Amino acid sequence: MSAHVIAGVAALLTSGTLELTGVGSEVDSLAQVWPGIRDSIEEVFISSSPSPSVWGEGSERRVRTTVTTVDAPWLGPHVLYLEEFLHDDPDSIRRQVLLDLQPAELPAIGVRVRLYSFRQPERWIHLDRRPKLLMSLARGDVVRAEGCDLLLRKEGEQFNGGTVGRDCLDLRAGGRRYAELRLVIGPDLYWYRRRVLLRKGNELQEEVFGFNWFEMNDARLFACRVDWSASGRKSDLHLLARLDLHDQGGHARFVTPDGRKLELTLHSQDWPFVIDRDALILLVQDQVQTTPLASAWTDIEADEISVNLGWLRIQCGSIVPNTDELWASR
Repeated sequence: MSAHVIAGVAALLTSGTLELTGVGSEVDSLAQVWPGIRDSIEEVFISSSPSPSVWGEGSERRVRTTVTTVDAPWLGPHVLYLEEFLHDDPDSIRRQVLLDLQPAELPAIGVRVRLYSFRQPERWIHLDRRPKLLMSLARGDVVRAEGCDLLLRKEGEQFNGGTVGRDCLDLRAGGRRYAELRLVIGPDLYWYRRRVLLRKGNELQEEVFGFNWFEMNDARLFACRVDWSASGRKSDLHLLARLDLHDQGGHARFVTPDGRKLELTLHSQDWPFVIDRDALILLVQDQVQTTPLASAWTDIEADEISVNLGWLRIQCGSIVPNTDELWASR
């Protein structure tokens, strides 16, 4: 594999309760939820680039990501094409890659996503809109990015996960650094964190967050831990799912072991009632009911909010940059 090809794929990374019955079903589900047009805000928290022309720390940029199902049976039955560019420059492609969705091999669970770069990236620009060109795409036109596979697990209606280990090399530094990607994909949520770290010492060099773009509001992403108890006793609570949702009406669904289909919704500045009393509001409700099962509110600037029904406990905390720890993992 050429250094150019590996670097192209590395750039992709550097720039519960399961409702389904089998691993194959998870692959089908991811193949349905991932395609679409994602409009995101990308914020640079740490940058190692010395060039003043490159986006620096604290910078924001609006990014458009398109993911489309493509027919490439020589690669696999579930193949997606991902293309990413700055919002106002659709012909200047930042990243383009094929995603091959496969069941994860035991002992891992979920979906393994194999990444493939293009040997001649410029030839395949806007592949999703050029069916005749797609027909000519062959195995020899792409190269697998070894070490950059993603492992994604289904939680409710969302998938989350990322790269594993330190084998996805960032060749811009001669292989001394590796790329790490964390990703959350849902019907109304697309969130990612790309980091570059030194292989020796694991020192953080670069960090970029991307999340859904909201024209009128500054949204925050929260990680929510859902615990459930069959007996209703606190001592019997155990982890059911980890879900991510933004605070501008973001929602996530899950199913309890006894079959209850529930939904979480988080509001702050988008809440349409009591305008003069801004608050962070968490709602829990049955998916087929209009009246919330439970709700909680706190200060709009708070970093934590929770609901405890005895048999069901939900704890949500904002995801803070520059740390490896998610609040909801506690």
